[in-house]
Amino acid sequence: MAIARSHKVGDPLPPLTKNMTQEAINSFEKSGGATGPSQFTDLETARHTLGTRSTVASGRMSLTFAIEMLRRYFGADVYNRGGVVDLRFLRPVRPGDSVTFTGKVTGIAKEADGCRVSVEVSATNQKGDVTAAGAGACIVPSGYLPAEE
Repeated sequence: MAIARSHKVGDPLPPLTKNMTQEAINSFEKSGGATGPSQFTDLETARHTLGTRSTVASGRMSLTFAIEMLRRYFGADVYNRGGVVDLRFLRPVRPGDSVTFTGKVTGIAKEADGCRVSVEVSATNQKGDVTAAGAGACIVPSGYLPAEE
């Protein structure tokens, strides 16, 4: 029997940790149709373009992981119909970094079709540096019962 999920201001979202490897960065860029060298996939291009000693992961990659965290929390069926994320990228994410995405419910507002659950979202690397921060939200339908796992 499914039980309706309740949301309360202050509730933490289960964290999501991603280990960033150059292979993962390359695969992500390739999946988006990127071809040829870029600051994400090629060390020399990164040195020339960014003046850095290594490649960096694109902000789109961090955004994808923040969305993954919210989809897991709200359920893909609900998040895919009424979810959003807005992130600001504060520090580069580099190969070898371990980035943990966290969130906390910051507000709940009644809507015609349910309630809008707002969350703050952040990403922090293994050094404790915040690499991205922002907010997300999802409209959770009235009487929503998450699918049993």
